[in-house]
Amino acid sequence: MHIAILGKKPDGTLDLAPPVGNNREMGPSENERYVENIREELDAPGEWYLDAKEHWLYLMPSGTEAPPSNGFVASQLETLVRIVGVNQPVHDARLQNLSYRYAEPTFLKTEEPLLRSDWKFSRIGAVVIENAEHVELTDGEITESGGNGVVVNGHARHVGIRRNEIFEIGASAISFVGRPDAVRSPLFEYHESQPLTAIDRQAGPKSDNYPADSIAEDNLIHDNGFLEKQSAGVEIAMAAHITISHNSIYRLPRAGINIGDGTWGGHLIADNDVFDTVRETGDHGSFNSWGRDRYWHPDREEMDRRTLADRSLTALDAIEPIILRHNRWRCDHGWDVDLDDGASNYIIEDNLMLSGGLKLREGFDRTVRNNILLNNTFHPHVWFANSEDVFEHNIVMTAYQPIRITQWGKRVDNNLLPNQAALAQAHANGTDAHSVFGQPEFVAPEKGDYSVRPGSLAIRIGFKNFSMTDFGVRPERLRLRAEQPAYPLPLADTSAEDAAAIKSIAGMTVKSVTTAGEQSAAGLPEIAGVIVLTVDDTGLAAKAGLKPGDVILALPGDTGENTQAIKKAEDLIAEFQSRRWRHEVVVRVIRNQAPIDLRLTLPQ
Repeated sequence: MHIAILGKKPDGTLDLAPPVGNNREMGPSENERYVENIREELDAPGEWYLDAKEHWLYLMPSGTEAPPSNGFVASQLETLVRIVGVNQPVHDARLQNLSYRYAEPTFLKTEEPLLRSDWKFSRIGAVVIENAEHVELTDGEITESGGNGVVVNGHARHVGIRRNEIFEIGASAISFVGRPDAVRSPLFEYHESQPLTAIDRQAGPKSDNYPADSIAEDNLIHDNGFLEKQSAGVEIAMAAHITISHNSIYRLPRAGINIGDGTWGGHLIADNDVFDTVRETGDHGSFNSWGRDRYWHPDREEMDRRTLADRSLTALDAIEPIILRHNRWRCDHGWDVDLDDGASNYIIEDNLMLSGGLKLREGFDRTVRNNILLNNTFHPHVWFANSEDVFEHNIVMTAYQPIRITQWGKRVDNNLLPNQAALAQAHANGTDAHSVFGQPEFVAPEKGDYSVRPGSLAIRIGFKNFSMTDFGVRPERLRLRAEQPAYPLPLADTSAEDAAAIKSIAGMTVKSVTTAGEQSAAGLPEIAGVIVLTVDDTGLAAKAGLKPGDVILALPGDTGENTQAIKKAEDLIAEFQSRRWRHEVVVRVIRNQAPIDLRLTLPQ
């Protein structure tokens, strides 16, 4: 998030403007902050300060170099090229072989929430296209710009963004973003909700004020998001039938490709090479999507009631499937593919996932088949009872990591698991009756060829090899410049690793938060805290109101005492024992991604 410093208060503290950039109700970090354009902080080579009132630029040169004799370049234009129809759509325009530089930053301008995604957005870019049809932006270069590269706004049809290199800019490379007036029953912040009686029950868009039937193809996108961390290589929100194919996307602060909502699907994400992502954020993936469509409610129990009573609610916005086919993903700081918070109606097939595995949180009607999850696994999180999800014919290399899964969708079967323990765990969950375990026998992983050999057990479960050589950009000019991800070797079998210790106290079982999956499922700021696994109906924890899935983060102290943070299960037990003489404590838990304080009687 970005926050303007308005001045100093009489007590010396800062007077801060409301934050922009992030669409969640949370304050800034107390510890991780960065400030700019304060003259008193001009104290290191390469730093500069702009006095906008007096029109002076102060620069501390690097080393002994003199300032450039030809002066400095300062951007003055928010947008370099606008193709915007007035009264009727502009049509049949082509921009080719052009270089775009020095558009203004969107810093402190990202104030528009994109529905209930985590983003706020500015509809400013080096190139802006709106109310337009049959427009081509090809064979160009966008660099050294402070904001977005290409923004396709509102009504747009048959827009092609092809064979461009977009690099070293402040925000997203390519954005297809519709207008909220095209959305039925829109809401704009994560915690907002509306009663069922207020929801428009007609499926699909309300108007044609959104991008559709458009493509971003063969673009080289890298080293972006310098200023806007809520950014992506390609962003899609409030759009339909967008094709993202054969792009190479890497070195970004957040997702390579991000879909902000379920409106209205029909997208094809194919043949892309996306890696080295989520470099400056967390709980995200090389591909990330949210749902949070019109039926969505921040209280999970309310969502369960709604979707069990009327399953058709889940298809009012996500009306056509989104297809992720034959992409290569690598995220070392999150998931390779992360479908979060109700992202629904997906087909995910023939993808090579090199590091972070696959997460499906909540949501409906997702089919995952014939993928390779190298050195990682399947992460199902808090599914709905009637999700109808399918996971089949996939290769995973560690045991599944489910979180609060009581019903396993329509079908989880015919997969290759790494070892007998992983298969036994799956059987205990009621899945994978026809799955097998063993090594996949890749052909040449050191060269990036993860095809399986003809005798591999993967063939037995219906896995089919797919091409390993045609991910990313194809034009020679760009292909020679494009980087590729490192190719990991398969890790050794991890079946002998001990599971996290489960402990019992006060009528509940608990364990420490130890994985990024557990962090994400609870919406935690870090991998820390204690998950409540089970609660005895007649125990002290139940009487206090604790529920399975709660995460205990702290024990707030009584008057005059400091709050005691709880990082792991051992901390919780030690604190309970040291406070037994009080007979009860206040326990702070995270539930539905919000803090709640409960009063727990301690066992004597």
